[in-house]
Amino acid sequence: MSKPSSLKHNVTCKSPAGKLLEEVITLMQQASVPTDISEHLLTIYSEAVECRPKLIVELGVRGGESTRALLLAAKRYGARLISVDIEDCAKANSSICWTFVQSDDIDFGNKFSEWNQAKGLDSAIDVLLIDTSHTYEHTLSEIHTWFPYLAPGAKVLFHDTSNSALCGFGVTRAIQDHLQIQFDESKYLPALYIEGWLVRHNPACNGLTILRKLDC
Repeated sequence: MSKPSSLKHNVTCKSPAGKLLEEVITLMQQASVPTDISEHLLTIYSEAVECRPKLIVELGVRGGESTRALLLAAKRYGARLISVDIEDCAKANSSICWTFVQSDDIDFGNKFSEWNQAKGLDSAIDVLLIDTSHTYEHTLSEIHTWFPYLAPGAKVLFHDTSNSALCGFGVTRAIQDHLQIQFDESKYLPALYIEGWLVRHNPACNGLTILRKLDC
C-alpha cells in the first residue's frame, strides 16, 4: 500500500537565484563523510541540474543521501522529486519539493501514470536514479517498467554497478543485457555511444553508471 506524502505547489520549491555555490558547498560537506555513495553526490547533483528537470524519480532511499543531492537540483528548477522505497523512509527529508511513496517500485511503476494524473502531474521523468535491491532480475524489471516514462534527453543513474562481489554483477548485467553492450565495470568509461544512448561509468565508490537518452 503506497503512502504518498502531501503534494505542495511547485512554485514554493524553487530556490532563489545565485544559490549554486551554496548548494555545491553543502554537497561537498555532505560528501566529506565517507559512505558507499558519498563520492558520487556532487555528480548526481550536477547531472540532474544539467537536465533542467521538472520531474525526478528516485528508486531506493535508505538514509536519504542521494535524496538530498537530488533535492538541491529539484529546488534549482522548481521540480518535484518523487522517491520510492519498500521501507518507510518518510523521515529522510522534510522538503516541500519531496514526495515519498512507500511501495514496491515495480508495483508503483505500473500505476505511475494514473497516480500522477490523479494529482495533476506529468509522468515524463527527466532524471531517474536507481539504487534498490541490486539483483539482476529486479533491475531488469525496473528498466522495463520505468524507462517508458523517460522524457526526451532524460538521464538514468544506476548506483552499485562496480560491486560484483556483493551483487554478482546484477545491476551492470541488467544494463548490458538491456542495451546489448559490454563494458568492464572495474574501469572508468568516459563515453560509449550506442543507438539511442550515451553510456558513462565511474567504478569508484561501488560504481555509478549514467545513461543519457539521445533523442534526435
